[in-house]
Amino acid sequence: MKILSYIYYVITTIRNFFYDTGIFPSRSISGVEIICIGNVTVGGTGKTPAVQYFTKKFKKMGRKVAVISRGYRGKRKRDPLLVSDGKMIFSTVEESGDESYMHALNLNVPIIVSANRYKGCMFAKKHFDVDTIVLDDGFQHRKLNRDRDIVLIDATNPFGFGEMLPKGRLRENFKKAVHRASEFIITKSDLVSEREVEILRRYLKILEKKEVSLAKHGVISLCDINGNQKPLFWIKDNRILLFSGLANPLNFEKTVISLNPSYIERIDFIDHHNLTIRDLNLIQKRAESIKAAYILTTEKDLVKIPQGFVMENLLVLKIEFTMIEDNTLKPIGEMNK
Repeated sequence: MKILSYIYYVITTIRNFFYDTGIFPSRSISGVEIICIGNVTVGGTGKTPAVQYFTKKFKKMGRKVAVISRGYRGKRKRDPLLVSDGKMIFSTVEESGDESYMHALNLNVPIIVSANRYKGCMFAKKHFDVDTIVLDDGFQHRKLNRDRDIVLIDATNPFGFGEMLPKGRLRENFKKAVHRASEFIITKSDLVSEREVEILRRYLKILEKKEVSLAKHGVISLCDINGNQKPLFWIKDNRILLFSGLANPLNFEKTVISLNPSYIERIDFIDHHNLTIRDLNLIQKRAESIKAAYILTTEKDLVKIPQGFVMENLLVLKIEFTMIEDNTLKPIGEMNK
């Protein structure tokens, strides 16, 4: 495994060198501000709710915004694919991928997936006349120039166990990668001690001398499968079964623990796992065997439950990205205001 991680390190280092020196060209798009929300580790930084937070923020500023994503694990037949025009959803979760579909459900802006982010951005500019594009998970996508790179750092595991993929969770060398960042947001800062947050903040400041903000991922509501809100106190003193396909399911468990269940058990799938009827039947049986009062999952996993499947006592925990300390830079058009 360590040999594979070293090979991965060599490949990513050479690739970044070629882009840094201009051997590999990057393309720009005029008339549109491109803001990338990315990370240095694989998953678990809270990128999806952060993308939604900034999209809503820019829209409130009067910006015409679109979200562009690569549509990870989406099985589309055309590229770019219009997931939503901001009013209607035109694709399935299987075509768009779970994260893009979640954006379509929660945001009233165009959502486009494309492996080629340049083409995706040009599609948004041509068909929706946008002036701002939020690039979902594009920090390592260096073919496209952007105006800002907001890098999310997960407070619970900031350095991906200190190892490159596949042994660790780093996508590239941490110290070299953060040099390209415009600013940092330490996410899930409510899940670690204040001392740990402060040490991480100081380290980032010493490393790059760039703005560092803090964010948390707090529970905003508990809903049934139809979106009807339920009281959070339903979890207290009850036996709970969790299931999710997340990069870091432990954080999901920590959030549920804060609601004081009497007993909690977790079923983990790989990140972005496509749920099957067999998976769901096994979950149901396990819930019955441990006498769980409720089965809890995430919004990201809810959208992958096959239509028509009925699971008793299924609830969805909705999480919101909230800035605790906001030092993020203003969009370019707002700088002189």
